[in-house]
Amino acid sequence: MTRLRSSNWPLIVLAAGVTVLAVAGVALLAAYFFLSRQNPPSGGWVNPVEAVQSQAVAPDLAVLTLAGESDDRVVRASLNAGEVETAYATLAYSVLLPDNLRSGNWLLLAGGYQQRDPARAAIGYQAALDLAALGPTLGDMARGDLSLQAARGFSALGKAQIARLALAQAENIARYSVTILPAQRRSLLDQVADAYQALGDADSAQAIRTQIDVYAAGPGVSVNAQPPLLPTLRGGVVLPQAVATALEARQQAAANLAARWLTASSSSRDSLTQALGQALVEEDTARAAFYASADTLALSDRLALFHDELAWLTIKYRVARGDYGIALAPDWTGQIDEIRTALANSYTDLINGYGQQLDTLDAVEAAQARVELLRQGVLWTRLGLFPGSAEQTLSQQLADASRQLWTRQGGAGLTVIAQNVGDYRFYLLAGSEPARPAGQ
Repeated sequence: MTRLRSSNWPLIVLAAGVTVLAVAGVALLAAYFFLSRQNPPSGGWVNPVEAVQSQAVAPDLAVLTLAGESDDRVVRASLNAGEVETAYATLAYSVLLPDNLRSGNWLLLAGGYQQRDPARAAIGYQAALDLAALGPTLGDMARGDLSLQAARGFSALGKAQIARLALAQAENIARYSVTILPAQRRSLLDQVADAYQALGDADSAQAIRTQIDVYAAGPGVSVNAQPPLLPTLRGGVVLPQAVATALEARQQAAANLAARWLTASSSSRDSLTQALGQALVEEDTARAAFYASADTLALSDRLALFHDELAWLTIKYRVARGDYGIALAPDWTGQIDEIRTALANSYTDLINGYGQQLDTLDAVEAAQARVELLRQGVLWTRLGLFPGSAEQTLSQQLADASRQLWTRQGGAGLTVIAQNVGDYRFYLLAGSEPARPAGQ
C-alpha cells in the first residue's frame, strides 16, 4: 500500500465533516426526544423469560424440544392445541430461532393475548420492537414492517406514545435505509401515514403524504445488503461419544414422556418424569467434561463450543425454574443462582471471543461485524436470555460502534440509538440525509 504524505488539511476536513454529520444526526432524532416529553408511558421493560407462568405449561408439549423437535414447530403445535403458555415458554427460552421466525412468533403470540391478557401482549410487542432495531440478520424492509406491526399493537393496547415511537422508526427506515427500493419506501410510508391517521395524528399523516415523492426517492445512496459476518468467524466442534450417547438417551426419554403423558396414571407420570430428569443429569455430567476442554481449542472452534454450552445452560436454567411445567431435576431448583451465573458467564465468553476474532477482519468488515455483535448481545439481554446486568455496558458500546459505522459510511443509512422514556428503554433506528458537497 502506498504511504500517504502527512498533512493537517485532510484531518481538519475530516473533523469538520464528522461534526456536521453528528449535528445532522442529532437534529433528526428530535422527534424521538419530543415524544419523550409527552406523558411518558407507565411501567417498564419486562423480562420475557421471567414472565413465564410455569404452572400453565403443558409438559407433554414443552418437552418436545428436549426430544429434538424444533422450537418453531413446538410453538406452532402448542398454539394449535390452545396451549398458549407452552408456546410462550418455548419462544421465550429459544436460543436457536432465527430473527425472522422469532419476531413473527412474538407478534403471533401478542395478537393472541391482545384481548385476554394485555400485559402479556405488551411483552410480545416489546420483543418485536426490540428485534426491529437489534435483530442483526433482519433486512431493513422487515425492520420497517415489524415497527409498523408493533405500532398497531401498542395502539390497540392504548399505548399511543410507544406506538408513535415505533411509527417514527418505520418512517426513518423508509426514508434513510440504503438497501430498500423506492417502491418499498412508498409502500412503507403509505402505511405509516395511515397508522398516524388511525392514531388521530392527522398532521403527521399529512406531512408524510405531502412529501412522499421526496421521501420515496430515499437518501440518494444505494448499497446491497451485506450478509452476516459473525457466522464466518465461527468454527465447529464434534460432540464426543459420551455426550452424543447421553443426548440420545435424553431425547428418547423426552419422546416417551410426550407420547404417554396424557394417558398415563399418576404413578406412571412420576416414572416418566424421573426417567427424563435422570437423563438430563447424566447429560449434564458428560457435557461438563466436554466444556472443560474449551482452552484446548482454536478460538474459532471455541466459539462453536460456547454456542453449544449456552444452549445447554438455557435448557438447564429452564429446568431449574420449572418452566417445562414439571420438576424434572429437583436438585437443580436449588442451584438457580449458580446456573444463572454460569449462563451469564457463557454469554460473556462468547461475546468476548467474537470480539477477539474481529481482529482477523479488515477495518471495514470489522466495523460492520462489531455492530452486528453488539446488536446481538443487547438483543440477548432484552429477550431475557442473557441474565445479569450487561445491558448498560453493551448498550453504550453499541451506540458508539453504530455511530462510528454510520460516520464511516458518510452519514448514510441508519444508526442504532438507545433512549429512555419514563421507565422504558427503547432501541430505535435513526438516520440522516448523507452530506453533500457545498453548492448542491
